[in-house]
Amino acid sequence: MKPGIATASRTDGGSCSVSPGLLADLVLRCGANSGSARAKYLFTLPKDAGSVTAQVNFVGAHSGAKVTTKRVSDTQFRVTVTQDSQGWADVESVMIEYYCHH
Repeated sequence: MKPGIATASRTDGGSCSVSPGLLADLVLRCGANSGSARAKYLFTLPKDAGSVTAQVNFVGAHSGAKVTTKRVSDTQFRVTVTQDSQGWADVESVMIEYYCHH
């Protein structure tokens, strides 16, 4: 599990911003429906990891936040949180689960 601020990369533009919250959380905020705020989280997997599921824990309301996942390689898994409409999303933590083939 990674805290919200433990991002691999952050991008923002237009009316949107990405900023650290009060604790180890990360706030993606858009003042209008223009631009986007994006946070990417990269996890390392063991070589024998099977299917992977991800869970993003938000603090409070997070209307408009989208979560996408991608297995980048055998040993890397990426979780992306995007806010591209007016509102905000406060990411508390990101967690992945997987099973290993033995």
